[in-house]
Amino acid sequence: MCALAPTCPEPDSCPDARTILVVEADVLTRDGIAQHLRGGGFRVIEASNAGEAVDALGSGETVHLLFTAVNMPGVMNGIMLARWVQQNHRQIRVLLTSSQSDAGKALPGEYLFAKPYDPEEVEEYIRRVLGGA
Repeated sequence: MCALAPTCPEPDSCPDARTILVVEADVLTRDGIAQHLRGGGFRVIEASNAGEAVDALGSGETVHLLFTAVNMPGVMNGIMLARWVQQNHRQIRVLLTSSQSDAGKALPGEYLFAKPYDPEEVEEYIRRVLGGA
């Protein structure tokens, strides 16, 4: 089974691969974590802001976890996006990241990774949350 196994050679072709929606305005940060998660066997959808994330969620693609930065440009920041997901897509788990240590207090019950974060720790947390080893 390749759902969360790092041995899935191409997550996009693995029907059991979990899908992570990564929302981050900084291209290098977004690309870094997206590539790391793909290397770990996850399917990854990338968005640079909340509007793109909402569009991706409306596409019909199954998403298992939202990994979003708190501070983003546009009318909706990461906390607002997370709340929207909690209201409209209850099955999607939410993981936040921010350089501000108190950002997670605005969204009880969700985990906050401080920037800069270790991609290995993020992957390990996602595996644990989604039920993988």
